[in-house]
Amino acid sequence: MDFPPGLLKPWWQRGLAFILGGIGALAFAPIFLFPALLLAISGIWFFLERTIEEKYSLWSLFCLGWWFGLGHFTVGLYWIANALTVDLATFWWLIPIALFGIPSILGIFIGVSFVLTRFWPYEGLSRAFAFVGLWVGLEWLRGHLFTGFPWNLVGYAWAFSPEMTQTASWGGIYVLSLLTLLMGVSLGYFVSKRPLERNTALSIYLIAVLLWVWGKTRLDHPDVGSSSPLAIRLVQPNIPQTLKWNPEEKEANFKKLLDLTALPSHLPLKAIIWPETAVPFFLEQDRLRRLVSVEKIPQNSLLFTGSLRRTWPEEKPFKIWNSLLVINSLGTVIAHFDKFHLVPFGEYLPFRPMLDTLFGVGTIKKITTGTIDFTAGPGPESISLPGFLSFSGLVCYEVIFPGAVINPSQPRPGWMINITNDGWYGRSSGPYQHLEIARFRAIEEGIPLIRVANSGISAVFDAYGRNKGSLGLGKEGVLDVILPSPTRLTPFYGQWGDWITLGLIIGTLALSWIFGFLRRRRE
Repeated sequence: MDFPPGLLKPWWQRGLAFILGGIGALAFAPIFLFPALLLAISGIWFFLERTIEEKYSLWSLFCLGWWFGLGHFTVGLYWIANALTVDLATFWWLIPIALFGIPSILGIFIGVSFVLTRFWPYEGLSRAFAFVGLWVGLEWLRGHLFTGFPWNLVGYAWAFSPEMTQTASWGGIYVLSLLTLLMGVSLGYFVSKRPLERNTALSIYLIAVLLWVWGKTRLDHPDVGSSSPLAIRLVQPNIPQTLKWNPEEKEANFKKLLDLTALPSHLPLKAIIWPETAVPFFLEQDRLRRLVSVEKIPQNSLLFTGSLRRTWPEEKPFKIWNSLLVINSLGTVIAHFDKFHLVPFGEYLPFRPMLDTLFGVGTIKKITTGTIDFTAGPGPESISLPGFLSFSGLVCYEVIFPGAVINPSQPRPGWMINITNDGWYGRSSGPYQHLEIARFRAIEEGIPLIRVANSGISAVFDAYGRNKGSLGLGKEGVLDVILPSPTRLTPFYGQWGDWITLGLIIGTLALSWIFGFLRRRRE
């Protein structure tokens, strides 16, 4: 197929790359237009191959990938800018940075994968496999460098298919990223004149079909352990972010939580879960409000609630944490978990001394209320409670990090609790994407996940990622369910984590080398 010479001009390339990237983002929640992603990947690979063959500069290759990434992440992550509208008068100037600055940084990872592909010594199918391996490797780096931001990894486009998501139980989300990219780049090889390329493309799609069949079988024959039934209530107050920290509204907000908690239930409730920073008080140091909080919960039950935590007056220096507290029916805090993966610019200012020097002390503020940076907790933890299954706590976007939601050196927890506040993002695609990302952690670890959000979407996922009940976005209410059981055995990915990812990347590059060697030998 001849490549139109006009489209090789840099700005034509970059404009089309931007459009392709944006189209590809339509595959993520809540739209789930999966074919759009395959076509976008196929189209950008077509561009990349031709520009390499035409010996374009490394800068041109980088720009091609970067513009694709800019379109992809601008469309996929536009909702981040919604958080700035909560205090528009203060943060209006950051909206263009949120809309385009963050995608610009994330696009660098895709641009680098394009540049590295140029150095692969073989062409055709070999180079395509190398491209996929490099992309997934850079995607993994995106999830780890500079605190990491593994949002909308390519594999999350499969969230619409419960059967395909089961693949994450043995290979994690990155194996689905790899499969999706291979499916995209191989589309053009279905019409190749070389039998090896045609057969390989067919094999990739056949593997996808077999994985679907395996996933269907896994769902039809679940293997879960036995545990005592635990009735839990999810409380979703749906308090607007503009009112959440308003001093005049704090008592009304607190009363709403209490009223929802006190609603009658058809189940013998043993655990009530409130969302992230559910109350604007330091509950740990406020015994009176703790007693009021548990007044309406059944005896011998527990309240799990998001709350800010701070050092006691006699402690120095002053610190503050974003925490999950566990309070018994006597009003005693019996356990806590501190958020360990903090949001840059949301919960702390990166490079604060440098920013204060450049712009003046206090000129640049974090988006959340208050001027003091939060302190990070020690990390994932399996917390044991008398008479309860142990649990692993996750606050807000800590749930987006594959392989980092439980502590592998501690006993495997019976459930995971993810409290969050997506009220910052309004009725955008952000809460839907956050929900689907959380689903994958349950599948990877084989552990049920309870997600409680201030404004939605609250949900209960079993150990296979199946939704056992949810409260929609922007809804007020409660959800009473029986906690699902974890899988009897830890899934393969749950045992080995990102060692699987490393093996997948190395294996893909090895196949790439083999394809190139065979082609060169025939020639």
